Amino acid sequence: MGTSSTLAKCLDEDMLQEAHGVRIAPSHELDEDLPKKTGGQVADELGGRYLLRYVLPSQVGAFNNGSSSFHYVTCTPYSPEETIGQLALPNGTEPRSHVFVLQPMKLKKVLGPRWVRGCHGIEYLLPEGFGKDALVRTWAVPVE
Repeated sequence: MGTSSTLAKCLDEDMLQEAHGVRIAPSHELDEDLPKKTGGQVADELGGRYLLRYVLPSQVGAFNNGSSSFHYVTCTPYSPEETIGQLALPNGTEPRSHVFVLQPMKLKKVLGPRWVRGCHGIEYLLPEGFGKDALVRTWAVPVE
């Protein structure tokens, strides 16, 4: 993990735990045992920051209108190469070149946060996906 990513993750941890009193669940905690929150609650605990849904190059246009599928998201920005190792993503050899930026306030149901299993990242779960209105931009933003 690069120095910037380490700092970003540490700042996210401090912001959540120290500044907002949010417990980050251990990685082994089951999805159904994670705190269930509204998007407004998550927006408050993130201090107005966004959630990020990293995607493969083949998924760049996949969620332009939102999605009702289950998604994992994070509050931490990573370079494409760091996304795999920090977020335990499937297809673990392909860096995520783009990200969808989500407004937590517009999300209906959010679970988490939780430490990513076997990694260092922080994840939130969107069991009902996200609507188009939650997208800051209706296209995936390139990550460099």
